[in-house]
Amino acid sequence: MSPYFFQINMDLQLFLQVLSCCAIITTIALFLCGIPICIEIMRRKGTKDISGVPFLMGLLGGSFWLRYGFLKDDSTMIIVNLVGVSLFAIYCLFYLAFANPRCGFATKLTMVVSLIGAMAAWVEYNANLNYLGIACMTFNILNFGSPLAGLGVVLRKRCCDTLPLPMCIANLLVSSQWFLYGNIVRDAYIMVPNGIGMALAVFQLSLFVIFPRQENGKSVASHVVGLFSAREEDVEKGDVTSTQTASTGISLVSGKKLMRKLSETLE
Repeated sequence: MSPYFFQINMDLQLFLQVLSCCAIITTIALFLCGIPICIEIMRRKGTKDISGVPFLMGLLGGSFWLRYGFLKDDSTMIIVNLVGVSLFAIYCLFYLAFANPRCGFATKLTMVVSLIGAMAAWVEYNANLNYLGIACMTFNILNFGSPLAGLGVVLRKRCCDTLPLPMCIANLLVSSQWFLYGNIVRDAYIMVPNGIGMALAVFQLSLFVIFPRQENGKSVASHVVGLFSAREEDVEKGDVTSTQTASTGISLVSGKKLMRKLSETLE
């Protein structure tokens, strides 16, 4: 083989190491989003109107991916899911402490722990990476599909006030990194769910362009349309100054109304 091939391989390995570190950091940061929820539960002194299902799904999916990482001997997946399982276990116990009544959430938590135990026992006797990968992929797709109900509310209200923008951006970043990671290590069980998650995150972010963030507000798209409309009106009224550059022939148009509209958009 040529030295060029080895150089490409070394560069890819270096890129994979950097990508692994970035994926670990951003995913753990996403896991930490449960802390503000716990703080809100403590402030309310109860779990009213706050669902514990995301914590249960995080514990369940993380446990399956952790076992998958050990079975595949993938240090990146082991590290990130070890931290994730620990955090979600703490979140679940915290939620249980404040749940009223506790029996409902306790029953769900018992079912999740039983399912994790059954998976661990099954893998011990039948260490089939493909079966476990399909199970992990299914849980991931279910996790990514959970916001679909919220998207229905957004489309019905034509307003994005129920969508958390930072969370949507974080989901896009994390999904993109894991999709790229799965592509490099050639693992379809990582690629497929994160590809779906990436597409869903892009769709969620596109809603912030189409619909306003608050009711009776203006969307980014309407601001942009208004900006161009203001420019056309100013050009027609002559409320502009035009400078023609000799080298490029570009006309730089500025007007009071255009600047005022831009200022309103940025605010």
